[in-house]
Amino acid sequence: MSTTALFRHFAIRTHNLEAARRFYEEGLGLRFVDYRPNTREAMDLSDGTVNLTLIQYAGAPRTPLEEGTEFIHLGFLVDDLATTYQRFVRIGAAVVREDVKERLTLDANTVPKGSFKVLDVDGNVLDVTERKEEWRA
Repeated sequence: MSTTALFRHFAIRTHNLEAARRFYEEGLGLRFVDYRPNTREAMDLSDGTVNLTLIQYAGAPRTPLEEGTEFIHLGFLVDDLATTYQRFVRIGAAVVREDVKERLTLDANTVPKGSFKVLDVDGNVLDVTERKEEWRA
């Protein structure tokens, strides 16, 4: 019997469930799975292996943290960085840095090379890269 755990799910609380869904579907191409059982206040999206659960948050607004001071951020590997970047630009997402390691200032007229950082609708930081070696598995 194996004792290795497999990562299959993470969750984000969001002030705007449908806006968050659009961000992750249209920006990253995640697939809508379904609403969580017995509620329309949470839903699952998936890349086919790991699920992202979006949960409606109705509490007081949280103080946004500047990129580089956040408590947690998420990393996504994509096949085509330029296309993914253009999808985020099209939906009006805040792309805040070029290169997830060097965290370079982004020139608004240049498509990032290799990787970039983008904020979701609640200000959560996502590292987006096309470099398979970025994160070892």
